Amino acid sequence: MINKLKPAPIKFSALPERLIGPFRLPWVVSSVLVGVVLYAVLILIVDRQGRLDDFFSSGEWWYYSLLSPAMTTYLLIIRLLARRQLVNTVERFRPLMPSATTYERLVTDVQILKPYREWLAFGLSAIFGWLVVRPWERELSEVILYNFISFGLMFGLLGWTIYSSLVTTRFLAKLQDQVRQLNILGATHIPSIAGWGGATTSFFLGGIALVAVFIPFEDFFTPEVMIVNGIVLLTVALIFLRTGASTEFMGQFRILRAIILFAVALLFGTLGYHRLEGWPLMDGLYMTVITMTTIGYGEIGPLSQIGRIFTMFLGLASVGIGGYAISTIAAFMMEGDFQRIFKGSRMDKQIAELKDHIILCGIGRVGMQIAAELYRSQASFVVVDQNHEELERLRRLGDVLYVRGDAARDETLRLAGIERAKGLIVALSDDKENSFVVLSGRSLNPNLRIVARLVEEQNAEKLRRVGADEVVSPNAIGGVRMASMMVRPAVIQFFDEVLNVSGQRLGLEEVQITAHSTLNGQTLREAAIGREVGLLVVAIRSHDGIYQFNPSAQTQLAAGDILIVIGTPEQLALLRQINSRE
Repeated sequence: MINKLKPAPIKFSALPERLIGPFRLPWVVSSVLVGVVLYAVLILIVDRQGRLDDFFSSGEWWYYSLLSPAMTTYLLIIRLLARRQLVNTVERFRPLMPSATTYERLVTDVQILKPYREWLAFGLSAIFGWLVVRPWERELSEVILYNFISFGLMFGLLGWTIYSSLVTTRFLAKLQDQVRQLNILGATHIPSIAGWGGATTSFFLGGIALVAVFIPFEDFFTPEVMIVNGIVLLTVALIFLRTGASTEFMGQFRILRAIILFAVALLFGTLGYHRLEGWPLMDGLYMTVITMTTIGYGEIGPLSQIGRIFTMFLGLASVGIGGYAISTIAAFMMEGDFQRIFKGSRMDKQIAELKDHIILCGIGRVGMQIAAELYRSQASFVVVDQNHEELERLRRLGDVLYVRGDAARDETLRLAGIERAKGLIVALSDDKENSFVVLSGRSLNPNLRIVARLVEEQNAEKLRRVGADEVVSPNAIGGVRMASMMVRPAVIQFFDEVLNVSGQRLGLEEVQITAHSTLNGQTLREAAIGREVGLLVVAIRSHDGIYQFNPSAQTQLAAGDILIVIGTPEQLALLRQINSRE
C-alpha cells in the first residue's frame, strides 16, 4: 500500500548540533568557523611567545598545527553530508510502509541516539586522544591548554562519529529487515542500504587521507597514527559488513569480531606502555599479552603511577575481551566451524555448477520432510536456512548442499543459484516470510515453479498473488490424511507404497514426452511401455492440461504429454532412457 500522506520532514538531532547550534549560522559556515577559531587561538599563543616568524618559516604552521582545526572542520562537515544521506536512505522506505504511523514508529528507532552514550563516546575518545598526543609534555601552560581543547575536540568528534555511524547502520539494517516483513505486496524489491554504507566508509577514508596531508610522511607509520587509522578502518569494515557483505561471510563474522577485538586490545596496550613508560614496542606488547592472559610473570620494568593505573584498567578490560576472544576461538575450532569454512568453499563451487535444480527455503519440521523426500528422489536441490542447529540435523540425511543465510535476502537466493533453478519450495513457518521469499524468487527468476507452504488459510490468495504457483497447507493435508486413514486405510497404504513413504521400491513418477523422443506420435500399444518396460501407465496429462485416466492402448502420445506411471526405479530409469532417444 502506498502512503499518500504528505511526507513529514525527518530531523536527526545529535551531539554536533548541540555543540555548534548556538552559532545560529549555516552549518558549513559554523563548521569552518570552529576550525578558524581554533587555528587563530594557536596563532595568538605563538605570537604571545614572540616566535611567530620561526613558526611560519620552520613549517610548523602546517604539520600537526593545522591537523586539529582541519579535522574538526571535516568531521563537522561530513556530519551534514551523512545526515542528508541518512534522510535520503530512510525516505526511500516511506512508500513501502503500510501506514504513516508504522513508518514513523520504525524511523524513530533510527533517529534516536542516547545522549549519555554520545557523551560517553565523546569523552572516552577525547581521553584516548590525550593519551596518544600527550599534551602535558608541552612546556608552556597556554600550549598545553590549547592542545587539550583542540585535540580533545578532534578525537571526541571522531569517537562520536564512529559511534553514531555504527549505531545508525545497525538501525538501518533493522529497518530494512522490518520493511521486508511488513511489505509483502507493495514492491518487487526492497531499497538497499549499501549506498549509506558506501558514503559513510568514504567519509572515514577521506579522514585518513586528510591526516596524511597534515603530518610528515615518516610519521604516518608511527604506532600512534597506525592505531588510530586501524580503529577507523575497523569501523569501515564493520559498516561494510553490515550493509553489503554476503550472508555466508556474515555467518563466520563471530570469529572475525573476536580476533579484531583481541587485536585492538593488544594494540591499545602496546601503544599505552610505549607512550606512558617509553618502553620499546616489543616490551609493551609482551607486557600487554601477559596482562591480558593473566599469566602474571611480573613487571618487565618499573612502572610509574600513571603506568600502574593504566595496567589496572587494561587488566580489568582484558578479562572480558580476552575471555570472550579465547572462548570464541576455542569454540570456533572445537565446534567444527573451522572445517565448515573449507567445506563451505567446496559447497559454493558445487552450487555454482548446478542448473535446473530446486531450492528449498526453510528446514523446520515440514522442510525436513521435504528435504528427505527430495534426497530419496535423487533430485538436485539446495537448502537455504539460517538456523545452525537445523542445518546440523540436515547433514544426517547425507551430503546435502545448503546455504546458511536469510532466505528473504536476494543475495542469499543468488548464492543458492536462483537464476539457474527450475523450482523453489518455500516452507518457512510464517506466511509473511513465505510471501516475501516468493516475491523475491519470482522477481529474480520469472520462470520458476514456486510451491509455498500455507500456515493460515486466509493467506492463500495473497501467496498466489505474489507469485506462488501452488499453495500447500500441511494442516489441511494432515487432516485429510487422518480422516482417510480411518475410512479408506487400504487406499492410503497403497499410496504410501507408490509414493515411497513406507520405504518400498515401488514408485509413482511422471515422465514428460519430448519433441525429439521416439515415443512422440506413437500409441501406447506401439510404445509397448507395459510390455517392454514393465511400467503401469495410470494417467496421461496432455499438453493442454487435460487428464486421461487409465488410457487405452490406442491413445496416441504427443510432445508435451506427461505420463504418470507406477514402477520400480530401474523401470523408471529405462523409460527415461527410451524417452531421451531420438
